[in-house]
Amino acid sequence: MLRSLSSSVTRNIPATRSAAMYSTSAFQKREAAAEDKFVHDHDAELISKLRKELALKNTEQAVAAAALDAAIDAAPKLSPIDALGATSAHHSTGFSKKEAAAEEQYFRNQDKEKLEKLKKH
Repeated sequence: MLRSLSSSVTRNIPATRSAAMYSTSAFQKREAAAEDKFVHDHDAELISKLRKELALKNTEQAVAAAALDAAIDAAPKLSPIDALGATSAHHSTGFSKKEAAAEEQYFRNQDKEKLEKLKKH
């Protein structure tokens, strides 16, 4: 049976193929396998690098979100009047300082007039 098997294997191989063709084919197969392995390894490196970058960005986003939440919690709560744009005591803009100075001068002038009236009487 071994004889018939070996003879059938030999018969299926065409006589035109030489040993050099088989060795070239083996080298081509090996070269293709090496290229496939290189591409696979290179892709695996790129995927690993992208995963690390994604993890880093997710960490940065989490830290930024936590900092933003902390800043929002630490910010003073605005009253409805403040939210509409009215000034309050803890806001010191140039316009509110000017208003405060004008108001102070108005009351001083009124006090002066009252003192003058009292002195006249």
